[in-house]
Amino acid sequence: MQTKKHSPTRAKKEFAEWASLFAGTLFMKVVAYIDESGRHDRTGKREGSGQIVIAGWVDWKDNWVKFCGQWQSILTKYDADFFHFYEWVEASKVAGGRKPPSSFSENPYKGWKLEKLDGFLYELAELAGAGDKIFVGSFISTRDFAEAKKHPAYSRFATAQDPYRACLNGLFESFAVEVQQQWPYWNEPVAFFFDHNDDPEWNHAVHDAFHASKKNESRMAGAELSFVDGKIPPHLPLQAADMIAYRMRQIAGKFTDPKIFPNPTKLDDLLIKPSFLRATPASLQGARMGYPSLLSLRYGNYPWRK
Repeated sequence: MQTKKHSPTRAKKEFAEWASLFAGTLFMKVVAYIDESGRHDRTGKREGSGQIVIAGWVDWKDNWVKFCGQWQSILTKYDADFFHFYEWVEASKVAGGRKPPSSFSENPYKGWKLEKLDGFLYELAELAGAGDKIFVGSFISTRDFAEAKKHPAYSRFATAQDPYRACLNGLFESFAVEVQQQWPYWNEPVAFFFDHNDDPEWNHAVHDAFHASKKNESRMAGAELSFVDGKIPPHLPLQAADMIAYRMRQIAGKFTDPKIFPNPTKLDDLLIKPSFLRATPASLQGARMGYPSLLSLRYGNYPWRK
């Protein structure tokens, strides 16, 4: 299954060569790779759509060069072309005894045993969570958002016509604040990379939120935005963004259900915990201040949850 031409050394070289094409102001020193999870039903009723999470990692360009080689080394070790969390989850369920879905013949991890699947995930997660990366993200409880729009007394929870646009606005609005808190001397423009897709409505929403943030936040003035293919070596960090977005969506789903307590897992210890440990006091204080609003999502006595 491994594409032989994608060696770790070549992955590093391809990222470096690609970045060099944009020397100067077009390719920034700071690069953010962003992905989303749960974007397949605006009513939040379909499985996995109750919450949308848009999240990813921010790091210096030179660090991403090294990261690409390390990520590719793990893909090569496990004879994998790429990492995609949704397909990994399906393969893990089947390896655990669940009946394969009709599309499973196309799963890149079909035939893998649980031990191999877990080893693959944990090695990639440890790399994604390590280093100086900053985790950034935003989420909307899509199900609650959609229901709140039907109840005038709770319309304050539906701050826009569309939950996906609201989540995108939240991501870009908080981005500059989060990065400034953790990198106090940050003043370089940022290149944002989202995963390429065939949904023009989503792409338009991304561009709208991005340009709005550039108008409202001076530190975003020189930022750039592109859609790229996360399966090819220059953009392997998008696979790490897919991992954090999918995992945070899983956690959000449990957090908004008061009957479930989202206990941390080994994956969380490798992927998420390190970013909190290296966060600045200002960043942690901001997270604590926002926590009460999250509690209302978990324990709110809303009529649609009866």
